[in-house]
This record gives sequence, structure tokens and C-alpha cells, in this order.
Amino acid sequence: MAENPLSTPAGNPPEDSRPRPQYGELAPEGWSWTPAPDAVAPTVPSATPTTSGPNQSAAQPSGVVPAWDRPLTLALLVFGLLATFFAIGVLGALPEAVQMLYTQQDLGDYTPAASVAGLITAGSFTEAVVWLASAVGAILLLVRGKRAFYVPLIGAVVAFVVIFVFMSVILATDPTLLNFYSQP
Repeated sequence: MAENPLSTPAGNPPEDSRPRPQYGELAPEGWSWTPAPDAVAPTVPSATPTTSGPNQSAAQPSGVVPAWDRPLTLALLVFGLLATFFAIGVLGALPEAVQMLYTQQDLGDYTPAASVAGLITAGSFTEAVVWLASAVGAILLLVRGKRAFYVPLIGAVVAFVVIFVFMSVILATDPTLLNFYSQP
């Protein structure tokens, strides 16, 4: 009886020396491998390859978020929260600032229009909602493993436009100030 050339003297099949396909490669046609029942499970390569060298971004798969995104996003959110508190404070102090302008220009006493208190409240609420929407959007993207640093930046632009619009509307409610600045 002829011995099987693929078996070893102990009767175990020889170790497979063929190269195993790497991530993203297809095995050659007809190639199949079944491990021995007592074999140790092979280690799975990590999902993010680690490379060293000047061109690390080329080694990253396209769906991997860079490591700098999470800390930058969180820092921008904290900065945005502080800026939101500042913007709300600026809106709240606007009547006092207009009174100071009246005093400097000898325009008399500033009496805010009835709508100013409501506009300040609406502006403050809108500023807070813009930050909250930015924070929720950025955190959801971070949890899903997507790039999120741009969300607080967009929120900052929207918040700037909001405070500018509300300050303009509040200043436009004062006819004395409008007359003073419209004269040549």
C-alpha cells in the first residue's frame, strides 16, 4: 500500500505553507483550507493598520476617522458652550450698552421698546438651541464613528449670524438712534 505523500509519519496533515489572503484580497480559485480540530485560532488583523512613516494617511482605509477628530470636536464644543454663554450675556447687556451710547452722544435717556425684552429672550433661547443642536449632531456623529469636527464650526457660523440679526433688530427698534445715525 502506497503512503499518502501529503501526510506526515504521525498521520497528521502537513502544515499549509501557502500564503493566506490578506484583507481585501481574494483567494486563488479553488483554494480551500480547513484547520485541524486542535489548531489554535489564528489572530485576526486589526481593523486599522498601524504604519510608521511620512504617508500614514494613505494606509488608512477610507472609512476610518482620524485620531485628531474626536478631541478637536470636543474642544470646539466646549469653546462653543463658552461662546454661547458670552453671546447670551451680550444680548442681556445690550440695553445698558445702548444707554451708554446715549450718554456718550448726549441723546438723553434710553427707553427700550416693549419688544426689546422679548427679542433678548428669543435671541438667548435661539443661541442656546443652536449650540445644543450642534452638540447633539456632533456627538451622534462621533458615536457612529464619523468625522464630526465641522458640526461645531457650522454651529458657530449660525450662532454668529443669529446674534448679529437679533442685535440689529433690537437696535432698529430705537427711532432716536436711527435718526442720530441717519443724519449727515
